[in-house]
Amino acid sequence: MELIRKFIEFFLNRKWLGILLVLGLAWGVGISTFYRGAIAPKQRTDLTVFLMAGKMVSEGRANHIYGIENSRHWHYNYPPILAVLLAPVSKWPLAATVSLAYLLSVACLIGTAILSLRLPENTESSNAGPQGHEGVPRSPGYRPAPWQITLAMIFCLPVFLNTLTRGQLGIITLFFMAVIFHQYLAGRKVLTGLLLGFAVTLKISPLAFLVLFFLMKREWKILFSTAAGFGLFFILIPSLAIGFHQNWELLKLWKNIMSSSQSDTAYQHYLWGELFTPFAGDNQSLYAVITRIVWPSEKLFIGHSNAVVRWITTGIGIALLALPFAQSQKKSSATMPQDPVRLLAEFSLFPMLMLFTAPVTQIHHYTVTYFLFLTALLMFQNHPSGSRTRPWLCLSLWMCALSLSMGMIFDLAGGWGIPLWGSLFLWFVVLFSLNNNESHGI
Repeated sequence: MELIRKFIEFFLNRKWLGILLVLGLAWGVGISTFYRGAIAPKQRTDLTVFLMAGKMVSEGRANHIYGIENSRHWHYNYPPILAVLLAPVSKWPLAATVSLAYLLSVACLIGTAILSLRLPENTESSNAGPQGHEGVPRSPGYRPAPWQITLAMIFCLPVFLNTLTRGQLGIITLFFMAVIFHQYLAGRKVLTGLLLGFAVTLKISPLAFLVLFFLMKREWKILFSTAAGFGLFFILIPSLAIGFHQNWELLKLWKNIMSSSQSDTAYQHYLWGELFTPFAGDNQSLYAVITRIVWPSEKLFIGHSNAVVRWITTGIGIALLALPFAQSQKKSSATMPQDPVRLLAEFSLFPMLMLFTAPVTQIHHYTVTYFLFLTALLMFQNHPSGSRTRPWLCLSLWMCALSLSMGMIFDLAGGWGIPLWGSLFLWFVVLFSLNNNESHGI
């Protein structure tokens, strides 16, 4: 890890060289994204689906948003709020909207990096003198170093490239995650809840499980604000645009569509091949991966019950969910103040849980793994060199990074759920490192 740090810092210390590399990568990806989305004969972007739904709203035909499909026969399957927000730009030239969406995602990625640099130090540790709490030397690793942020982004690069070129919302979701955590640390609880409510209603994303994080922390004001945000962005704002009755009917239709994803008759649904099928290597949820292991082919699966797999994955999901709550009880805030790194670790665990337990988790949703990588790198720095936990953190970091790359490159690796297993391994290592006594400041 020390060699990697020096290599990254070599480029960071020569700013012109680092900026040149980043600009070159952004330019190259931008050209590819623009060609795929705006010029190619067969537009390979999800953005056209979002824009078609927005066009239905702008034309007063919002009741058709779940019936439209683009040239690749993809359908809109998000809450109405996204279509409402995109209505003003839905009739722009496609080249303009593809470019704007790409630039917005790049800006969100830069914003995530900037907010990562601003993770505040533990004020109580800072006031405790050079030895910190209970005679433990204060670690310099509370605030992420630029090389750690860079490495975490490099680890996530395959997923970032996937969501960028597809015109998806994964990096925007990641930015919301960064903003929500930053506002939470700043004590702006009402704003934190409203932002979370907006992020979840915009797209039912991994951030939905952050509600459980704030429940674990007993942050009632944030939870009430999140509920208010749900009411505002699920109901009030769309209703002002398309009418309460029509919005309510669309929400019911959307709920029925999403609830079909894990049923035994899901193969009859029009979203089966596009989204619901667990036999797509791009689907990296526990349910999908275990289904692919149990059933050799889609042909053998269709027409049979998958109840056993549902029970197994539901049980695993409940057990995984219980673990952070159990770990949280081991270190009471009354005996040891919670520093930002520990909070970031707990915060990063919950969105990953949704990736694992949702029936459909496409690999571009794994952008939120960035914060798990960043947490593990901070923990690695905060553990002394002779720590037993340090090698596990290093191993899990590289295994998770390799698994994400393999899943993007090799169909067989995706089919066997290698990205899922690698991410789950890192998740467990971070979880059980939280209360390791060898750690400084965690």
